[in-house]
Amino acid sequence: MEILSSMASTVVELLFDPIRRSVTRVFNYSRNVKSLETHMEELSDIKTRVLHSVEEATNKTEEIEDDVVKWLDGVDVITEEADRVLKDKDKAKKRCFMGLFPNLMTRYRVSTEIKSIEEEAVKISLRGKFDRVSYLPARRGIGDRSVKDYEAFESRRQVVDEILEALKDNDVNLVGVYGMPGVGKTTIVKKVAGQVKANRIFDVVVLAVVSKTPDLRKIQGEIADGLGFELKAETISGRAEQLRERLERKTKVLERETKVLVILDDIWERLELDDVGITSGSEHRRCKILMTSRDRNALYREMDTKKLFHIQVLLENEAWNLFKNMAGDAIKYPDLQPVAVEVAKRCAGLPILLVTVASALKDGDLSEWKDALKRLERFDKDEINSPVNSALELSYTSLKGDEIKSVFLLCGQLIPHYIPIHDLLKYTVGLGLFKHISTLDEARHRLNKLVNDLIASCLLEGGADGIVKMHDVLHAFAASVASRDHHVFTSSSGTVLREWPAKDMLEQCSAISLPACKISGLPEVLNCPKMESFILYNDDPSLKIPDCLFKGTKTLQLMDMTEVQLPTLPSSLKFLEKLQTLCLDYCGLGDIALIGELKMLKVLSLVGSNIVRLPREIGKLTRLQLLDLKDNPTLEIIPPNVLSCLTQLEDLYMENSFLQWGVEGLESRRNNASLAELKYLPYLSTLYLHITDPMILPKDFFSKKLERFNILIGEGWAWSRKRETSIIMKLKISASIQSEEGIQLLLKRTEDLHLDGLEGVKSVSYELDGQGFPSLKHLHIQNSLEIRYIVDSTMLSPIVDFPFLVSLSLDNLNKLEKICNGQPVAESFSKLRILKVKSCPMLKNLFSLHMERGLLQLEEISIIDCKIMEVIVAEESGGEADEDEAIKLTQLRTLTLECLPQFTSVSSKSQTRPEPLITDVRSNEIASDTGLRTPMTLFNKKIEFPNLEDLKLSSIEVEKIWQDQPGELSYWFVRLTSLIVEGCRNLKYLFTTSMVESLAQLKRLEICDCVSMEEIIIKNGLGEEENVRGVMLPKLQFLKLKGLPNLTRFCTGHLIQCCFLQELLIEDCPALKTFISNSLSTDAVANNQFEETNSTLFDEKVAFSNIEKLRILGMDNLNMIWHTEFHPDSFCKLNFLEVKQGNKLLNIFPPNMLRRFQNLEHLEVYYCASLEEVFDLRSLMNEKESHVVTAFKLKNMSVCNLQKLKKVWNTNPHGILSFQNLHLVHACNCPSLKSLFPASVALGHPQLEELELYSCGVEEIVAEEEQLGEAPKFVFPKTSSFILRDLPELKSFYPGRHTSEWPVLKKIDVYCCDEVPTFDPELQSTQDQLGIQVQQPLFSFEKVIPNLEELSLNVKDAAKVCQGQFSADLFHKVRVLELQSFDDAAAEFPFSILNIFHNLEKLVVTSGNFKELFPCQLVDEEEHTLARIRCLGLVDLPDLEKIWNQDLRVDQLLQNLETLEVRTCDSLINLAPSASSFGNLTALEVEDCEALKYLVTSSTARSLVQLSVMSIKECKMVTEIVASNGDEAGNEIIFRKLESLKLDCLASLTSFCSVDFTFRFPCLTEVIVTNCPKMKTFSLGILSTPKLPKVWLSEEKDKGHWKGDLNITIQQLHI
Repeated sequence: MEILSSMASTVVELLFDPIRRSVTRVFNYSRNVKSLETHMEELSDIKTRVLHSVEEATNKTEEIEDDVVKWLDGVDVITEEADRVLKDKDKAKKRCFMGLFPNLMTRYRVSTEIKSIEEEAVKISLRGKFDRVSYLPARRGIGDRSVKDYEAFESRRQVVDEILEALKDNDVNLVGVYGMPGVGKTTIVKKVAGQVKANRIFDVVVLAVVSKTPDLRKIQGEIADGLGFELKAETISGRAEQLRERLERKTKVLERETKVLVILDDIWERLELDDVGITSGSEHRRCKILMTSRDRNALYREMDTKKLFHIQVLLENEAWNLFKNMAGDAIKYPDLQPVAVEVAKRCAGLPILLVTVASALKDGDLSEWKDALKRLERFDKDEINSPVNSALELSYTSLKGDEIKSVFLLCGQLIPHYIPIHDLLKYTVGLGLFKHISTLDEARHRLNKLVNDLIASCLLEGGADGIVKMHDVLHAFAASVASRDHHVFTSSSGTVLREWPAKDMLEQCSAISLPACKISGLPEVLNCPKMESFILYNDDPSLKIPDCLFKGTKTLQLMDMTEVQLPTLPSSLKFLEKLQTLCLDYCGLGDIALIGELKMLKVLSLVGSNIVRLPREIGKLTRLQLLDLKDNPTLEIIPPNVLSCLTQLEDLYMENSFLQWGVEGLESRRNNASLAELKYLPYLSTLYLHITDPMILPKDFFSKKLERFNILIGEGWAWSRKRETSIIMKLKISASIQSEEGIQLLLKRTEDLHLDGLEGVKSVSYELDGQGFPSLKHLHIQNSLEIRYIVDSTMLSPIVDFPFLVSLSLDNLNKLEKICNGQPVAESFSKLRILKVKSCPMLKNLFSLHMERGLLQLEEISIIDCKIMEVIVAEESGGEADEDEAIKLTQLRTLTLECLPQFTSVSSKSQTRPEPLITDVRSNEIASDTGLRTPMTLFNKKIEFPNLEDLKLSSIEVEKIWQDQPGELSYWFVRLTSLIVEGCRNLKYLFTTSMVESLAQLKRLEICDCVSMEEIIIKNGLGEEENVRGVMLPKLQFLKLKGLPNLTRFCTGHLIQCCFLQELLIEDCPALKTFISNSLSTDAVANNQFEETNSTLFDEKVAFSNIEKLRILGMDNLNMIWHTEFHPDSFCKLNFLEVKQGNKLLNIFPPNMLRRFQNLEHLEVYYCASLEEVFDLRSLMNEKESHVVTAFKLKNMSVCNLQKLKKVWNTNPHGILSFQNLHLVHACNCPSLKSLFPASVALGHPQLEELELYSCGVEEIVAEEEQLGEAPKFVFPKTSSFILRDLPELKSFYPGRHTSEWPVLKKIDVYCCDEVPTFDPELQSTQDQLGIQVQQPLFSFEKVIPNLEELSLNVKDAAKVCQGQFSADLFHKVRVLELQSFDDAAAEFPFSILNIFHNLEKLVVTSGNFKELFPCQLVDEEEHTLARIRCLGLVDLPDLEKIWNQDLRVDQLLQNLETLEVRTCDSLINLAPSASSFGNLTALEVEDCEALKYLVTSSTARSLVQLSVMSIKECKMVTEIVASNGDEAGNEIIFRKLESLKLDCLASLTSFCSVDFTFRFPCLTEVIVTNCPKMKTFSLGILSTPKLPKVWLSEEKDKGHWKGDLNITIQQLHI
């Protein structure tokens, strides 16, 4: 019952309560109205008080709090609602039923609204009690508005993005930005401020300027202003405490709403953040500091900032764009723009200078611009340079100490973009810039420290290989300061020095520096009594050094005359008694004995000066500390006991230099210094030398004194120009020498070690060092037959191996089984970044899982030609590795896998489950090929490559690179930028659509020689209908598809867009007839069934809007390249097109779309057998807008081997297309081509420079056109070269009467064009006098010949010249003469013709029956002619038996001959008589001379001291290259400069020389031996080739062969 009673009560309550409330609202209506009016009056009063506070705050420029503004808006809204309801109260008073009753419904509605509004008004009133309605705003401008003059250049955008990432990093609290003055540091950080505010990374950003002299009160005030409060404390410490409290309150109380970024601009030295009141550090992560400075050390060392960003100058195109935007429209004028470009270049990418100069010159005239250019060159202190000058002056004066200032000013006197620190060392020692320093080593350390400080101060730029640079503006500033403060006379490189300074200026001059300036001459005597430094780099061979030049410079301490030719030293050098540094690099020196008189010399540098002998007088230089003989391979003699006299010597450099060391104790070989002499130099600490014969090493030669060394022992080594360390050894030695104590001593200290042919060593680390090579950074081991392990951790007492090794290279180690045997100590290989393995046939893997910690720093892995290599990382049996944890190679950027036939996967154990093969249009084929087998993928989840950028896969047998459904694997390749896949014959496709989506950064893609490849990108799986659509590979720039015989398409889809693709190469892909096909045609594609009409490579589905270079090669089945319908903008930017071997192509361009290709600049069309025309203009003739002329940008056009080509243009393009930009036109082997140009095209060639026609059916160069009228005039104002060869049908340049002008023609080569005269004065005279129409010659001789520099003459033209039909002075400019087609002439060469060509340098004689070239006797004039010839070519002279008679010493007249080329001279017995000499010959090339038995005699060979290239090909009777002419065996022959030797198709060649001579080749780096089956050895005597690394079997440079020395290598090649 109680339950029923309770339920009844509840029901009654629920039913009657709403009724009660409704009745109450109706009958209490008047009371509710009155209550609302009362509450709204109270609310109005509260609003008025708040508004008073708001007005007061606004007057104080304070910001109103957001909640106050929202409250006021709420008051307005509720007031408006109340007013509306109260207006309805009269309606509620109306009555119904004839006024007898009130209107209950209206009263209820109004009363309900009143009650609701009243309740809301009460709530708003309660919220209106504000303690404070406003706040002080942060300073406007930091992050709240755009930065003036900021432009989002790509280089700047990247830096800004990197700074933003650093500021987001929770582990980073201090971030630094540094750069030279004016580079835009402040602008960058202000841009960062805007970004962090916009992206809500920070809520408050404040900026304070620190400056050179920090004012803490000012800094604190600027920060407080930014935070929006006032500092009331008087003391700095009190203000700091207030500031600290404010920052902490902001970050702790309000939490993330007030993350604060404090920008401290222009820091010079340490600023105590606590003294300012800035909270920072790991405990204050919500307050971060961003600092700028012009000194890296101020941030890194003083402020302990680890995250630094270097702001560089703008890139050239960015600088020009900024300059253009600031300079106005005036720079668009053609006469002003070149000057504006030079002015912009002078600003050298420095934003402050670019803006200042451009603004100052805005809308200026040409004179103003030229004047500004000169002022910038001089770096005048005027309004243009003043903003930069004042900033640089401050940086310079802030340098601490005179020494660093002196080094800075010295750099300003050198070439700015190439300042070797080694040269600075030579100069500073010579000038004595460093006080209290006596040794070279101390000077080196001091200099390195100062250079690093200048780099940190952004006054120098660091570079590789010991080279620093100086920004052009800094260089100009330094030069101006040196001139202003120290009386230095200097000019920048390239300056033309028209006159020397006045006498009084020279007398005050302390230094002259003219690096690479153009100088007309030097004064006879330099009267500079105060000069200490003279620097003159000058390669002008005409510049002469007067003998008395240095009589007036007795205070000189430093002289550098690099590249000045000094066959004889000026005698006035002896007056330089204070000279301490003398640099005569690359000077072509002769006798240098005079240097021995310079007793104060500390530095002597003779780099690359071709000295043959170091004179005994050098031994007098007992103060010498540095001797640099680098790059003197001609140096053969250093007399005994000269080097040992240099008792103060510290540095000796002999890279690529002296090799003929004598042997101590063997007097017969003591005509040269011995290595033992170096043992007696007590201070020698730097030694660079090459010892080719390890057996001459003295005992205890190497000592602990050596601190820097680059020592090569054994033959075959090359000097490394790029080096990361100064402690290098390259050893090719026997086991006995290998164990020598001195070698062992250096091995322990070496940082870069190369080992070749190592003997008796199975474990490198254990047996060679025993301590794990703790100092080694780079290790290269090659050509060893015994090494099994690099590290053997199974030995007792394991140690840390190679703890600092950065790079490891292993090449041709036939027995290498493992890099590391066993589990290494933890820190082994922990710094390894680069690992390269090549030709190690016993190596199955690189590492085991035990080596995981040694892999983590790897940046590059390269594995090439390892026959049984299976995986990179193998899991060995019994391993305890965690199967669930992948190895993360987070630093790996480059991976190369090449020629690995057994390679299966990157790791031996994969986590992935087998997945079904992908199913697409060819799925049945794939399944049938493989059965149920699941192919293993190259990449799996056992090793991760999250930052891989470059991947190359070549000749590996994998069937898949990635899994078809890659899942998380795809995220490991998101940074991949370059992918090269070649010779992978099992790959049928490269990507699935799932995988390709992750390759958003890919820029380069190459797929070559993958014979099974059918498609590049295929759909993901069974039943998928979606195709590739839209943007794919969005950053791809280069695509290469080559040697893919089964490739039918790139992908399936409706549209492919590669927006950044710039270059596309498709070669030898015969099945590829369409680039992309849709799903409807997949069956046809799969079965390779195409109709001819569908054979179009590119159609509307291909969108390549930025492609610039396209090459289509070896596509014989292709009918059309482009469809008649294009995707909009596709191919519009194409500027290079090459089409080759497209035998079914009927056209190159679709006729109706020809205008689309107007940006094309380079066109090559070769071997297209069906092509009849290149430009089809017929459809354009019918277009409505045909009156609009489209200007083609085509510059170079080449058409070759087009058998059916009839016309290049099939109709006259006049009025349709313009081709006025053509520079070069080349046509070859086009037998159906009857003319080259339509007349209108030929009349419009203002830019044509070269015209070449070979082996064509051309009858006239320009086709006749009636509308031209009579005697058209063809003008070629820029044509310099005109070549016509093998044109038997050619009858005229133009069929009708015409004239032509060739004002700058320099080369005429007309050969086998017998139907047309080249120039015929008789025919032309007849036509002029009688008006008779006769066949016109190609040229008007009087207008053309005077400018010619290269000329070919046939027998007829040569006869006219000899007969005097041409004035002799017409040929005064001819330097190159070819005489040809003398087949029917007499056997005697018309030598007298040469007397007409007084400036002849090159003579080529071809196609003649001469038996002897030069006559038996020569007159004086003929001798002078021969003396001028530098190049002689003899081609196709089948009867030539000898070039000159033995009684005629022509070789003495040909002493200037530099190049001799002899080809197809079947009767030639020898090149020259046996005693001939060729002292200046640099290149000797002989080919197809059947009677030749040897090349030169031994005496002639000795004269070839300048020969650098020797090539002998297809001379089947040659048995040896050098033949004896009576010399005794054992005599020495040195080819001092020979670098390249090529022996090709010499069927009878047995050796280079059959006599027991000693041959030395100090510079030989290339030997190519091809098809010489009888060559069993190179030479019989002693043979030295210290720089030769390998012997190659073809000019394509196969991998090369080397078996210890050249003789053994040649022998092995023929076993």
